[in-house]
Amino acid sequence: MAVTVRPIETDEVAAWVTSVSVPFLRPGPDDEADSEDRWRRALAGGTAWAAVDEGRFVGNCAIFPLELSLPAAPDAACPTVPMAGVTAVGVHPTHRRRGILRSLMGAMLEAAVANGQPVAGLYASEAVIYGRFGFGTATWGTKAALVTSRSAFAVPAPSLDIRLVGADEAAKLVPPVFDRARRNQPAEVSRTEGMWAERFLDRPAERHGRSGQFYALAETGYAIYRSDRRPDSDTAVLQVEDLCGETPEDEAALWRYLLDIDLVDEVVWWLRVGGEPLLHRLADPRCVRAQTVEDLLWVRVLDVPAAFTARGYRASGRLVVEVDPAPAGTGSGTADPAAGRWVVEAGPDGAFCRAARAGDTTDLRLGVAALGTLLAGGAAASVLAAAGRVREERAGAVAVADALFNPGRVTFCTTDF
Repeated sequence: MAVTVRPIETDEVAAWVTSVSVPFLRPGPDDEADSEDRWRRALAGGTAWAAVDEGRFVGNCAIFPLELSLPAAPDAACPTVPMAGVTAVGVHPTHRRRGILRSLMGAMLEAAVANGQPVAGLYASEAVIYGRFGFGTATWGTKAALVTSRSAFAVPAPSLDIRLVGADEAAKLVPPVFDRARRNQPAEVSRTEGMWAERFLDRPAERHGRSGQFYALAETGYAIYRSDRRPDSDTAVLQVEDLCGETPEDEAALWRYLLDIDLVDEVVWWLRVGGEPLLHRLADPRCVRAQTVEDLLWVRVLDVPAAFTARGYRASGRLVVEVDPAPAGTGSGTADPAAGRWVVEAGPDGAFCRAARAGDTTDLRLGVAALGTLLAGGAAASVLAAAGRVREERAGAVAVADALFNPGRVTFCTTDF
């Protein structure tokens, strides 16, 4: 019997949660009822699918209804577009190499198109998988440790009225601050009520030996962090779980607060790759030790005119872009909706995007994955060209693309899903 992919029923959430645990090597949760409740909250408003073989779930996936912040025009907030947040994608090891992943991706991306979501996004458990479905890297982060004893600022941080609050108060006050701040950060993603509920539950099983969460809150920013005491020492490492400021100055003030906490000798957090303001504010940037560099958010364009018209632009220009379909398309067997030739004519006052006509000569050629990177501002066209991801068909077109798609601020995403 062939394996089929279908949306799950309400009474199948428990079986679906069990299925999700298999490919992610997390079988037998300590509290299965709690795990089911968590997923029910997470899936509110979303859709989950299962791959079914003779009544047994052998694969799984889901999408959340989210929003993606796109680069903005000068002095403007980031515009947002609906985004299908792809998550929990996995196939059981007993059913590999049968095309099930392709069918799961097809179900999700078809649903996203039908829902009018011009982009899809995900965090990849394995980075080699999703490029063939047209996802391109939009943000990068480096997990770094900052040595507090050497963390003086060359440029002082502004004063910010910061207070510590409890989890109940934080749950009311933090989400609106984040919602304002994400509109100033290209490639940041919205958070659902279920996501916020999980963040403030602060389960002991998820602390990994560290303290419970502290919540430091100001009107224009916040930091959520834990302490990890060093063995046989009075000092501790501070693990930042979430840090958000409406402006770079707000972020600097929050960093100064964290770096000045007594008995803390290191602060660990994810920093932006390619333009982290904190590194340039430090008098001694060598107080930062990079631990790892990773891709974070990946973006897939599904509706080119909607996505590129919504985006803000910091320069004026016109480009005809030829987009090759993703190697695996959308996984559904239907034509890739982002493939084709497109005209983008844009400037600080707005943008227009349409399908190219016979008389429109191609300027750039690229794949769908690179298109997602350009949309979100994850890399300059010249960088993608140097990597072989963009091909210049008209001399000077890459320079035009660099100016046109400049995001104005390094992209970053702090919302994992």
